[in-house]
Amino acid sequence: MIDGKSPLWTLTIDEFKELIQSMAIIPTEKPEVIEDIYLTSKEAQVYLKVSVTTLYRWRKDKYIRVEKLGGIIRFKKSECDRVLNQTT
Repeated sequence: MIDGKSPLWTLTIDEFKELIQSMAIIPTEKPEVIEDIYLTSKEAQVYLKVSVTTLYRWRKDKYIRVEKLGGIIRFKKSECDRVLNQTT
């Protein structure tokens, strides 16, 4: 058995494995992976219930953040939700 004071080089392989396992941090549950949905400008307009002018003004004023995917501007659904929660 490991007493915590023995030098590592005196441990058997089984004792060393036991030591490593006792020190391991085992997560209790898997982290939840959330994939975000990307919306086109038209989809974002409909989702936010705003005009194209308002959407582009918000983008220009950095009220809503956008991402470029392959050179095409997309709106994250989570970002649209953030904007909706701010206005209510």
